[in-house]
Amino acid sequence: MNFEAIMSAFTAIPADWLVLGALAIFAAFDIVRSGARRVCTLALAIPLGTVFFLASEKAMFIGGIISQFSGPVEAILLGVFVVVGYFLIARIGLSWGGESGQAIQAALGGVALAAILATIWVATPALQELWPFGASSREIFGESYRLWWLLGAYAALAYVRNS
Repeated sequence: MNFEAIMSAFTAIPADWLVLGALAIFAAFDIVRSGARRVCTLALAIPLGTVFFLASEKAMFIGGIISQFSGPVEAILLGVFVVVGYFLIARIGLSWGGESGQAIQAALGGVALAAILATIWVATPALQELWPFGASSREIFGESYRLWWLLGAYAALAYVRNS
């Protein structure tokens, strides 16, 4: 068996695709284990946190303070806004998904969450400074296809929730 050919095939895969694949698998296992509630809530919290972050830069009292941050501190602040958005959406009490998941719904939900995260990541300059995606990922999840990735991902999550 030629292990060098197998290793060269795996080293040719960009790291960002491996990370997105691992995220999709992790989200799929979470859907199978406990339902789609957390994944759907996170999928709604990521864009909401990004909107909070962009709005905070122009906010009256904290805008001047937030505009001074750059680099990883901006990414941490965006993460804080995503966590706040997650808890707000979770506390609203909407039922986002059932309590058990099946294989096809889990796979769709995992890929949908990974697509939403990649699309928002590529569109947010603060996150690009933290970890820039490769050229192929930027092309696929960039401006030309951003709308279609988000529409498709939320349609998949709507299917997962109703199944």
